[in-house]
Amino acid sequence: MIPNRKLLFLLAAVVAGLGTGERAEAQIRASLSMSKKEYVAHESVVATVTLTNDAGHDLLIHTDGRTAVDWLDFQVKNSRGTSLSPQAPMNLGAVTIPAGRSISKSIDLTGVYRVTQVGRYRCTAVIRLPGEGGRFLTNTVPFTVTLGRRLYSQRVGDPGNGSAREYRLSIHSDSRKSSLYLHLIDVRTGRTLQAFRMGDVISRKTPKALVDRNNNLHVLFLAAPNIYGHGTVTPNGRYGGAKYYKPAPGRTPALVTFQNGDVVISGGLLYDPKQAVQRRAQIRKLSERPRLTFR
Repeated sequence: MIPNRKLLFLLAAVVAGLGTGERAEAQIRASLSMSKKEYVAHESVVATVTLTNDAGHDLLIHTDGRTAVDWLDFQVKNSRGTSLSPQAPMNLGAVTIPAGRSISKSIDLTGVYRVTQVGRYRCTAVIRLPGEGGRFLTNTVPFTVTLGRRLYSQRVGDPGNGSAREYRLSIHSDSRKSSLYLHLIDVRTGRTLQAFRMGDVISRKTPKALVDRNNNLHVLFLAAPNIYGHGTVTPNGRYGGAKYYKPAPGRTPALVTFQNGDVVISGGLLYDPKQAVQRRAQIRKLSERPRLTFR
């Protein structure tokens, strides 16, 4: 039989723990969301935590100086249920949440946890309030990391530092659409330097890729019916987005290499999707005007 003193001590500890959680959740509501459900290996896995202040006064949240543990943390588990250890600190600054207001904080988990391996993961955010405010968890959100279907690879030199790089193009398809991805690899170390989405792609037409005289990669892909995208990636991974083209009369957009090594688009007319949307909206507004009646 447990002595009365020990029993009272255990009960006090349990009540104190429950009280801490209740105080924390009474002050703040927190929720976690992911930027999407499926990611391609090495692209940014972005988690967003939204905090709502229900305390009735402004709240200052900061790292507790006694522990040096970040006020925001994550529990990331793989498909085997193993918790992943952080590879780098997040070094979050203090935030103030006005009474009755909400703030959101987005974190790229790829830079903190090893979520670059193919598999299924589950993520929960941990919020720690300073002092005796307590610690509590958000909802848990699952996500998946996959490999795309490899289309193209090409090794080049980086004029900036003399090292070798490899461009890799792949397509990732989900239930709604297909996306074109670029991975930039350091050939010597095998490390992925960059991984990003270039745009929507219709996968029935294989994208075309050429390297110009400066070792920039040019990619031409069918982004939508009768609309082609042209993206350029530098050896250091800089990508300025895609430009779009429609076929010139009787022709199809294509990549062409000049004798001096420049790569250009041939057979395409520059097309701005945003301007097209604005024009359609303007036409719709004009059509909605009431008809004039003459008597």
